[in-house]
Amino acid sequence: MFKLVGNTISTLSIIIGITLSVLNFRIAKEKEAESRKIEAAKPFLELRQKLYLEALTNASILASQDFHTEEEVRKAKQRFAELYWGELSLIEEKNIEKAMIQVADSMNLNDSISPSKRATYNLAHSMRESLVNSWGIDRSKIGEINP
Repeated sequence: MFKLVGNTISTLSIIIGITLSVLNFRIAKEKEAESRKIEAAKPFLELRQKLYLEALTNASILASQDFHTEEEVRKAKQRFAELYWGELSLIEEKNIEKAMIQVADSMNLNDSISPSKRATYNLAHSMRESLVNSWGIDRSKIGEINP
């Protein structure tokens, strides 16, 4: 009887040990996969941060024109337009896109949208989709974007 109980306890201990080992291995693999997803998004997020700051800097100059020279205002408007029609469209989240449109509207950048502006804007969005897909970026790590 003691031998049967001892064998049963030994068998259960082995099964529990194997089960815990498998679960720990699975958890470690899931953490590793999550870490890879974050690492894959890092270059995209760093570029986003850089361009967001540049867009904000130029928008703030345009919002406070009385404190800047005409040349500073001209350069800020030019750079903001470049970011708006190109680079920022590559990496911006949906809510930032809406805010950029509001700023662009206030500066009359959208009054005459030429075919080349629209095509460049669409190109940037297509490139963003390509980058997100090719880098295998988890969309939850970069926020909601328009395709």
